[in-house]
Amino acid sequence: MDLERLKTLRKVLHESPEPSFNEFKTAEIILDFFNEVTKGSPLFKVYRPFLTSIVIDYHNGGDKPYKLFRADMDAIKVDESPTHEIVSKNPGVMHACGHDIHMTVLCGILAEVAEKLPEKNILFVFQPGEEGAGGARKMIESGVFDKYDIEAAHAIHVNDDFLVGEIASNDNVLFAIPREVDVVFEGKTAHAAFPERGHDALAAAAEFLTVIEHNIRKNINPTETFHAHFGKLVSGTARNVVSGYSKIEGTLRSFTSEMMSLGTKIVEETAKRCAENYGCTAKLTILGEYIEVRNTPELFKKLKTAAEKHKIRCIYKKGDLVGEDFGYFTKKWSGVMFWVGCRRNPDAEPVSLHSNLFFPDFGAVKVALKIMLEMLEN
Repeated sequence: MDLERLKTLRKVLHESPEPSFNEFKTAEIILDFFNEVTKGSPLFKVYRPFLTSIVIDYHNGGDKPYKLFRADMDAIKVDESPTHEIVSKNPGVMHACGHDIHMTVLCGILAEVAEKLPEKNILFVFQPGEEGAGGARKMIESGVFDKYDIEAAHAIHVNDDFLVGEIASNDNVLFAIPREVDVVFEGKTAHAAFPERGHDALAAAAEFLTVIEHNIRKNINPTETFHAHFGKLVSGTARNVVSGYSKIEGTLRSFTSEMMSLGTKIVEETAKRCAENYGCTAKLTILGEYIEVRNTPELFKKLKTAAEKHKIRCIYKKGDLVGEDFGYFTKKWSGVMFWVGCRRNPDAEPVSLHSNLFFPDFGAVKVALKIMLEMLEN
């Protein structure tokens, strides 16, 4: 395998980040690479279910079921630090979640398969719109996979919490259910000198933010996990006017749909009680959500075996409250996802995903390729 070619590919991808469902240049880069390595082989077929998505069907295994390998394509709206050795050429957009690495790894698997032509059936899935846009679900609902017998789906995610040479995963839930919500309070405006003539939506929102954590702790068993965070509040029109409208934007997280339903109900009921205290109304709107990424235990065992064979440290990692739409794949088929360490310096402080300082070391590509190719082979 030509690692230098993959380094060049990573550079081009990192320099060309595009937001969800706008990955047009990214798709061109991937298809150019595909044409370069497959050289027109009839064993490969390309499907474009919608927009910027790419599904490559490699069929050389007769009636054997398919193994699916997926990489997400989109970037996020962040201004990249100019200190990186490779910097985005698209101002205000950056691969701050490592999707350039994910795509490079999948292209590396593709190149290896094109060279060796194993007697297997494989789907290479380049998925747009992972960053909150629900790309995985849309790809599945497109019907592009309906004709395939898929035995297992595989995916990675780079993570600076782990060093190059380490991977981390588990045999249960690896990524949580994220649910994005708005809570809107509507009241009645009035002059600040006559507050009794109005219904203060800002006061209702403030009370909600004060009591919601207590209500969650009081009503949910402490051995369960439900997290609510509200990061933005918009309210009012002027300093001397009673606010007639407030909107709070938040995110809810849990590991099970049952706990998510219970927690959402608590949030909604708390909002309504707080609204009533000020003569207002409250409405909770669910903007979007993913489902949990749940690994298949047998595939996790194979992952550990692959790591042991290549002397890569495999860490058992409890699930995190981050979200990933690969859960739609693991719900439909057996699947496994794992973190790939991307920090070179053990003494350096880990950099968070979505930070403008996040820049995975290329060594993560080499590690992920060893594991993924072993999972493909066995």
